[in-house]
Amino acid sequence: METEDMEITVSPVHGRFVAEITGVDLSEPLDDHRFTSIHDTFLEYSILVFRGQTLSNEQHIAFSRRFGELEIHPAKHWLLPDSPEILVLSNRGENGTRPIVNGGAYWHSDMTYMAKPPLGSLLYAIKVPPEGGDTLYTDMYKAYETLDEQLKRRIAGLEVIHRYGDRYQKMSSEDKDRPPLTPEQLAEVPDVVHPAVRTHPETGRKALFVNEGFTIGVVGMPKDESAALLEKLFRHSVQPAHIYRHRWQAGDLVMWDNRCTMHRATEYDLRHDRAMHRTTIQGDRPV
Repeated sequence: METEDMEITVSPVHGRFVAEITGVDLSEPLDDHRFTSIHDTFLEYSILVFRGQTLSNEQHIAFSRRFGELEIHPAKHWLLPDSPEILVLSNRGENGTRPIVNGGAYWHSDMTYMAKPPLGSLLYAIKVPPEGGDTLYTDMYKAYETLDEQLKRRIAGLEVIHRYGDRYQKMSSEDKDRPPLTPEQLAEVPDVVHPAVRTHPETGRKALFVNEGFTIGVVGMPKDESAALLEKLFRHSVQPAHIYRHRWQAGDLVMWDNRCTMHRATEYDLRHDRAMHRTTIQGDRPV
């Protein structure tokens, strides 16, 4: 069912998880009423798709900032020199940034290794391959809601450890274009502890908040037991019924709520260019 609000049309794409927004040009300033409509839709659906956009770096940043202050990623070699709010995901590099073939080819929520993980991210497609290079998203509200009651009780109140360095350094060892993190960069992202289940600060809904990218253990639990529990939660989170596949077109801007989703990149033919710009909105401490 489509709904309209002053030329803005909201079309559900994947149940109550993903919606496509039409009738809005994000290169133009939005009045408060139209922005509130988009913000409310974002809270309802978790992922919003805006197709056919033409955005400068400044316009991308300006729209992103309507949702909050922006995060600067610790991997400085992927940031635009003149616009460090933008993380460049390009297999050819851009303006001196390092190439990156497939930065998130594993299930994760962005930057959960921070004490205050991001609220969300906005990814803008500039160049896309003719096929492949899709992004998969999974609904972590549904992941929690569909756990059996025994498992819900088992993880209630559990805290888990998130770490950046292990995942990054492993990928660095496999990718010559990915420089190892310096000791100074690693010091910026020490291990953090978050609840295994977080309550969304705006919707009040509970979401599973673990991911294979950065969650390395359960606080106070033996290593083998912790690994088995986390693997069970990871597998449950990515059941096909929970997943939406976004097939990119140049000009797409997709924004997702990092507090209740996970995502991963998929493979593509590296003979083709793929270039995306990401902004990241600062969040709060999970509870």
